Amino acid sequence: MRVDMHCDALTSGGRFNGQVKLNELRAAGAMQCFAVFTRDNDAAAYAAAVNLFYATFTPQKGFAAVKRFADLKSAQSSGLTPCALTCENIGFTGGQAKNLARLKADGVIMASLVWNIPNSLALPNVRRDGLRESGGLTRLGAEAVEILDGLGIIVDISHLSDGGAEQILKGRKIPAAASHSNCDGVCKNPRNLTDHQLKLLAGCGGIAGINFYKKFLGGDGGYKSVAAHLAHIINTAGEDVPALGSDWDGVERGGISICPRDMPKLFAYLHDSGFTPRVLEKFAYKNFLRVFCGVLG
Repeated sequence: MRVDMHCDALTSGGRFNGQVKLNELRAAGAMQCFAVFTRDNDAAAYAAAVNLFYATFTPQKGFAAVKRFADLKSAQSSGLTPCALTCENIGFTGGQAKNLARLKADGVIMASLVWNIPNSLALPNVRRDGLRESGGLTRLGAEAVEILDGLGIIVDISHLSDGGAEQILKGRKIPAAASHSNCDGVCKNPRNLTDHQLKLLAGCGGIAGINFYKKFLGGDGGYKSVAAHLAHIINTAGEDVPALGSDWDGVERGGISICPRDMPKLFAYLHDSGFTPRVLEKFAYKNFLRVFCGVLG
């Protein structure tokens, strides 16, 4: 099995004709998380993307929408390909409890507070001058995190400022995720996680999804770079932290060289590079499922 925590195929405009193709997804039997990406205050775009998700991923088409762990088991026993709904940038909710509760009702399993533009909840990871942002959450943002935790939605720190990540992760008891963020210790980039953040994620039982964007991978931007980030996460935070967070259909054309059909080759490369089957199973799906089951039940 394989679980990927982030792609933008749902809202990229490609209508599943880009890197993520429905026939390949069904053939692989992998669980793909589809992010609803919205600009701030664009609740209509959120609603349209949710409707598209449920119109597309139906049992009649060979898919099952997964909202909790039991749904995944049911999909597998029925021979259906599981898919899950996430939300990238919940600024449109204004941090209001009733709007956040709608995410849960819509089946959103994971949500991030911010994208690349400041909103009423938080600051993004990079400042206008290109340096890392140290500012924290707003009052509404801190309240939104508490509400998401109470609802049983995984809190996603990808795109979040260093100060915001620190507020969420320090002393945290509930697992969190960085759905598509790499290691700053391998490739210097404000979007990548510091070693301190990786350790905080480990401390709360959280996970970090390796992003396949070449600018965040560094190096050759391919299998070798993925191996470097995987090794760094394990050496820094332990083998229970790494997961998959491809960012397929989320960057410019040519920005990602590893496509869904390449995943068997990637895992073969990682195995040949010395990663054990136990570690690769955790990376492929077990770490995510532990968090998914722990937060959503």
